[in-house]
Amino acid sequence: MSTPSPAAPSAAGVHDYDVLIIGGGPAGSCAAAFARQKNLRTLVVEKDQFPRFHIGESLLPMGNAVLQATGVWPKIVAGGFMPKYGAEFHTADGRATKKLVFNESLLPGLDSAYQVERARFDQLLLDHARELGAEVRHRTAVRRLEPTADGHLATLTDADGTVHQVRVPWVLDASGRDRDFDLAQKHELEPPRFPKRVATYSHFHGVARAAGRDGGNIVIVRIEDGWFWLIPLDEKTTSVGLVCSVETMRHANTKPELFFQRTVAASPKLRELMAGATPTMDFRVTSDYSYFRRNLARDRLLLLGDAAGFLDPVFSSGVHLATWSAKLAVDLIAPAHAAGRALTAREQRRYTRAIRRHAATFHRLIAAFYDNDSFAVFMCEEVPWNLTPALTSIVAGHAHLSWPLWWRFRVFLLVCRLQRRWKLVKPLDSAASAPVAGTAAS
Repeated sequence: MSTPSPAAPSAAGVHDYDVLIIGGGPAGSCAAAFARQKNLRTLVVEKDQFPRFHIGESLLPMGNAVLQATGVWPKIVAGGFMPKYGAEFHTADGRATKKLVFNESLLPGLDSAYQVERARFDQLLLDHARELGAEVRHRTAVRRLEPTADGHLATLTDADGTVHQVRVPWVLDASGRDRDFDLAQKHELEPPRFPKRVATYSHFHGVARAAGRDGGNIVIVRIEDGWFWLIPLDEKTTSVGLVCSVETMRHANTKPELFFQRTVAASPKLRELMAGATPTMDFRVTSDYSYFRRNLARDRLLLLGDAAGFLDPVFSSGVHLATWSAKLAVDLIAPAHAAGRALTAREQRRYTRAIRRHAATFHRLIAAFYDNDSFAVFMCEEVPWNLTPALTSIVAGHAHLSWPLWWRFRVFLLVCRLQRRWKLVKPLDSAASAPVAGTAAS
């Protein structure tokens, strides 16, 4: 792909760039790539120095198309990342297993994705945006955004403490949960749908894996108040994390690492998988899982990726929603910029609704995962009326529900509701969800 030439400044010479992108993760770097493809003069500011560690290492097949559209895909394919052909779900006692194979989806083109070490993956995406002509500044934070008549005045602080300002007509906030600067949009949250959760995780060597191509699958082990992820990153390294409610962690009243180890010991399936595992780095803790902002767009500012919202990561939707929102945002602002205007109220609502609808599909599947009766339906050997291919498509990231997916997903949710009363499928044994360490039942 040829690199677009920088766009000429406006006649008045008011703006230093056409778009300021805050954050260099997948949302920010993909937005920068799309902006450069549309000849927008682009500045990306990232408060950290890349490469840096980040969680969220499992990609979805549905996200491949967005990455391909940026032009970065050949570099990803050549990057040596672990291929991911499906997802496996286990109960804590190991008696129930569900394997979803992506190429058995209801829709074509969802055959595989990658498991990625985010430090290397994010660096690759950001380098690609720079190669397309985006200016990238590491260790640079936005301290203040002031609306102007035709955009924003941004106050930036560099690593050495130097303060300077840039004027831009457009701001795309891809800074995640960070609040380094005050922004009213980030204070307005939707009512929470799930209890607050926390993740405790590390990288390990020696985690047991399936043979052959199944060895690249993400493995999810459900416990009483949450779940474990096991994500193979290369031949030796596996990312392993525990997600549970903040209340459960607080009740355990112990260090996160010890809590993690005790919870593994309480589950026969996790003991089997982690028997020979040794951590290769210190344990990390991340909280405040699952939130969503109320308004994702203003006249000249849009929230992308985790800045817009973050879902419980059980179905690995984070990176896909981040990159998809980046394309949606740039496709929206480019024609407005060419016309020399801000977004209309209708365009702002359309952006928010589009992302909300996309996230709603994952919200419903996440709710089913945490409900015991619905999880029994999900885990049964064959979901009634051959609904498994449709569920596989959604787990692969196809959240924009076409009619064949929509009606099957609705039937699945209906069966889940009926299961609470009539037990249409065999309920899971009470021992299937081992209690987490430190709870009253342990």
